[in-house]
Amino acid sequence: MRIIKFELYRAFRSRTFLISLIIGIVICLLDLITYCGQFGLDGQRFLVQAWIGTDYQFAYNEMFYIILPIIACLPYGGSLYTDMKTGYEKNICIKSSRSQYALAKGIAVFLTAFVSVALPLALNLFVAAGFFPNFVPERLEFMSIGLRDIQMFTLIYSYHPAVYCVIYILIDALFAGAIALTSLSIARLVKSHFTAVVTPMVIYIISSMLLEGNQNSNWSVLGMMNPRQYLTTRWYQMLIVYLVIFAVNSTIIWITSRKRDVL
Repeated sequence: MRIIKFELYRAFRSRTFLISLIIGIVICLLDLITYCGQFGLDGQRFLVQAWIGTDYQFAYNEMFYIILPIIACLPYGGSLYTDMKTGYEKNICIKSSRSQYALAKGIAVFLTAFVSVALPLALNLFVAAGFFPNFVPERLEFMSIGLRDIQMFTLIYSYHPAVYCVIYILIDALFAGAIALTSLSIARLVKSHFTAVVTPMVIYIISSMLLEGNQNSNWSVLGMMNPRQYLTTRWYQMLIVYLVIFAVNSTIIWITSRKRDVL
């Protein structure tokens, strides 16, 4: 549909999308620069150790995953609120239905969040692969000593560490897309663009603290998304949380868009 193409054009050409990309890329490159400065390029370190997703030596891993909702929501998450306040929503809905507009907005928000998170992580992995070999650390070193059979993708980590990194890039990007939809679902309740963008992060942090549980039972989204797997997460827990976030946000967006009279 033309409205989808139009919203995608607006989303990917927005200044906030560029700012979000820059934030993510800067964090990922700073982690790699710091890692190389600390450990050098003598061939003793491997790709899976240098990639930001599994690098626990420095603060950049925690920084990236804590502000991930901001990176995801900043590109286009607050656009619905802005469209409502400026009257742009009324002009759009004259030429298309409210459901089409909501669908186009949701697709644009999801895809910009997906790219904003996936691209910096992938760039960090790609650059690191130019300096560090794709070998597996010794069994009593690095993450190998912490991963257990009940954790996710342990065999892939043990035999194909680069594939392990790619899988988590996709997982993180999909979570980012789902989380970004929260900005749309609350757009009609908040009082500012800033609140629409920041509220998903607040929910993300508070819920992660409350649901973290213990080492063997984790429902924290923050713990699930981090490839370090410092908390044990089963695949079904991740699937349930992802589906709940996506379903709740999609339902709220559909209900509020269907009932709202914008004219």
